[in-house]
Amino acid sequence: MAKNISKVYLLNVPLEDDMRNTLYFANASAQQSYFQANIAKTYNNVSYQSDTRTFRCPDQYDTVRQYNYIMWQNTAYSNKWFYAFIKKMTYVSDGYTDVVFEVDPLQTFMFDIEVKPSFIEREHTNNDTPGNNTIPEDLELGEYVVNGSIVNTDYDPSSSENNLTWICFQVSDYPDGDGALDPSLGDDVKGNLNGGVYTGLTYLMVLTPTMANRLIRCYDLANKSNAIVAIFQVPFNAINTNNVAITNHTNSKAGMITIAEFTGNSSTPTVLDSMSIAKPSSINSYVPRNRKLLTYPFTYFYVSNNAGTSVDFHWEDFNGNPHFTVDGVVCQGMSIKAYPTNYKNTSGIGGYDYGISGGKFPMCAWNSDYYTNWVTQNAVNMPLSVTSSVVNGTLGLIGSVATGNPLGAISGVANMMESIGSAVAKNYEASITPDQAKGCVNCGDLNVAEKRFGYTIYPMSIKAQYAKICDDWFDMFGYKVNRVKTPYVAHRQNWWYIKTIGANIVGNVPNDEMNKIKEAYNNGLTFWRNPSNFLNYSVSNGIV
Repeated sequence: MAKNISKVYLLNVPLEDDMRNTLYFANASAQQSYFQANIAKTYNNVSYQSDTRTFRCPDQYDTVRQYNYIMWQNTAYSNKWFYAFIKKMTYVSDGYTDVVFEVDPLQTFMFDIEVKPSFIEREHTNNDTPGNNTIPEDLELGEYVVNGSIVNTDYDPSSSENNLTWICFQVSDYPDGDGALDPSLGDDVKGNLNGGVYTGLTYLMVLTPTMANRLIRCYDLANKSNAIVAIFQVPFNAINTNNVAITNHTNSKAGMITIAEFTGNSSTPTVLDSMSIAKPSSINSYVPRNRKLLTYPFTYFYVSNNAGTSVDFHWEDFNGNPHFTVDGVVCQGMSIKAYPTNYKNTSGIGGYDYGISGGKFPMCAWNSDYYTNWVTQNAVNMPLSVTSSVVNGTLGLIGSVATGNPLGAISGVANMMESIGSAVAKNYEASITPDQAKGCVNCGDLNVAEKRFGYTIYPMSIKAQYAKICDDWFDMFGYKVNRVKTPYVAHRQNWWYIKTIGANIVGNVPNDEMNKIKEAYNNGLTFWRNPSNFLNYSVSNGIV
């Protein structure tokens, strides 16, 4: 049955019937103004067949075919404006064209519906602070590259303050006798707490290899080389001067030695260092528009101990720029650990479990002078041995002569000479025995040589080429959300995207049209605020 349509307008607008993109209007008046400004042809009192959605246009086919959209107002129902896509045109006769159309439900019922909380799969965010949007995206990322300056913290003692080296002797006794040092060292080694851990040994620390050689010499002269349990190096600032006494000692045979010795208990570790690194503002020199690209997995950093262990960290998990504290306790190999102090809602020592232990510092090798130790050890016994041999040999010789046994006398002389020769031979054997190497040289030596003894922070990111691809994707389709919520509306300068799963929409809308609206939301729909920028992704689209 034919019904009168009081007004029908033909328009040419950028909207398409796939309903992937539509225009946004703040109210019906703004919507009507836009479409009326684009009216190209006007027809009054025309009719359409309601079952076929067709109206017969009293105009030439070639004239009508230039247009893609209609709007009309059917006074038989109300003063409401309807909007529709032109689906097909058919030539009827000269001066008449049948126009098949389909209602654009998004525009027609834009102000008649309400989108209720729905499962939002994707949308443009209204808060693009890095770290606010971390739901993983299924995007190709390519290979990672270093993104900025590598931060290297080197605790190699030889590169520390004033190029001084703490060479630490862990000893069970002090040298005495010919190797004695200044009496201020005391008589017996006393145990102390070192970083809260008890040790029954003490640490004698010197600053240079020359001083170390002299101290080893003192222990050799005292025949106490075995009292040196270990020699190792530690960072210069690992020694808390509040817990040590630095004194000068002079040995007549070894020379002057400056020694630092632990004198007080230490119940806490020493803070060796603090490390920090600035968060990135670009990806491989590419500055992204969408700041999700400044978070993992697009960019991150890892901390390496340069000894085979590394830990990945995400920029967005830090409150401000990442900061680490490095604690250490003096011991063989040195124990150090770097831990974040502002990570994952922790502060200070609270981030300890997220830290990374350092590689072991060098255990030094050293020579103990075997001959000096042997002579010192046998200096008393050897002369007595020789004297005994001479006396015994002489008495044997006198006895043999007195009894008329010259062969016995010769034998006694030979025995005496053998004894003396044996003693001398042992002396010679000791003198040619190589100095005894002790300790070990561990894998930390290469790190010392390379100035990599500590931690290295590597900022990483995807390549700029992939960052640009991801940025363009986010421009068009926003971020993955995966939440039940009400979608954002009118929160961007030029456009915003929304994709739902099972959209919840209510309103005074015919059921078939409502289903189309829901389908558009479920398929993914972009709203454009400014018709002049429709489908123009190159314009700014900041949050408003």
